[in-house]
Amino acid sequence: MNAILYLNKTGCQWRSLPHDLPAWPAVFYYFKKWRDNGTWEKINHELRRQCRQTAGRNAEPTAACIDSQSVKGSPESGGQASGFDGGKLVKGRKRHIVVDVMGYVLGATVHAANEADTTMAPEVTRLAYELCATLLIMFADLGYKQPFIDWLKETFGVDTEVSKKDGAGFKPVRKRWVVERTFAWISRQRRMSRDYERTTESSKAMIFVSMIRVMLKQLSPIPNPWRKGEVYSPIINQPVL
Repeated sequence: MNAILYLNKTGCQWRSLPHDLPAWPAVFYYFKKWRDNGTWEKINHELRRQCRQTAGRNAEPTAACIDSQSVKGSPESGGQASGFDGGKLVKGRKRHIVVDVMGYVLGATVHAANEADTTMAPEVTRLAYELCATLLIMFADLGYKQPFIDWLKETFGVDTEVSKKDGAGFKPVRKRWVVERTFAWISRQRRMSRDYERTTESSKAMIFVSMIRVMLKQLSPIPNPWRKGEVYSPIINQPVL
């Protein structure tokens, strides 16, 4: 686990893992095994529940946000599910995620960058709803058209609130800014600066690995440098025992 988190943070190649960590074939074996049997999603799910409860919220959310992020590909990822996003002028893949209002990932998928958001949204939404059937409302941007909104209401009974841009320049949109922050959390892991994975399944698994690392840090109390013996919770930004 430490070796996989190290690779995710530093962005090194599998074969470049330091010698004081396990041999890279063993590390990749477990990464692939946990990718295929859903372990990464299960760990993400349990840590998300802990983070929400630490913040004083219910373990299961009722509201979620959906969005996608186009990222450049690499020679390794060019063979599978690679395309050109004409809007963002990016050749590579899209990370499509659904998050709760705290920014923790409920569902994720990876597909070619030329695929429209509204076309691929049902897949990631279904993954999120299978995990959290408590969802009642979804926040989205103008990229999600009426057919997806109707499908979401008919299939799961979830209402959709589409945010509209108000004026020129950057303005944080109600509720939806949290999904942009999640993409920033993920992109701070150097392995995620672009899509280096050979398969979309590995790309999806790396999203969960990134969030696992983020949530573990948020659940770890931080010592207060000004008051000896006092520690702070990064989630609630208050002293804890």
